[in-house]
Amino acid sequence: MKKLMITAILFISMGTMAFAQKDVAKKHHKTPEEKAQKLTAALEKKLALTADQKAKIYTISLNGINEVQKKHVKGQKPDRTAMKAEFEKRDQQISAVLNDTQRKAYQEWKTEKMKSMKEHGRKNKKGDAQKV
Repeated sequence: MKKLMITAILFISMGTMAFAQKDVAKKHHKTPEEKAQKLTAALEKKLALTADQKAKIYTISLNGINEVQKKHVKGQKPDRTAMKAEFEKRDQQISAVLNDTQRKAYQEWKTEKMKSMKEHGRKNKKGDAQKV
């Protein structure tokens, strides 16, 4: 009976460790190229971009992401004002590439994205408060 309990505890603890390692794998930091590709793919899906628009938006996104990374000092919190300024600059450049219909859909997509980010932030804050 003791061996059975020890074996069961061993399997349960191994399962727990496996789940803990999955969380670490999720925190893989994407390269600027991966981030720009993900953004471009999302916009292509949402806005039906042409090949030319897709290439321009990828370049704009990549340049913007690289600028933010250049300004970020490792180990310090990112400068929110610089990030926001770069985001607005990138947003204007992307809007200039789009036609009127796409621009309207892009504004709606950004609004949805911001709403989901705020909800995600609230959920994380609630989770942190419950952990303490």
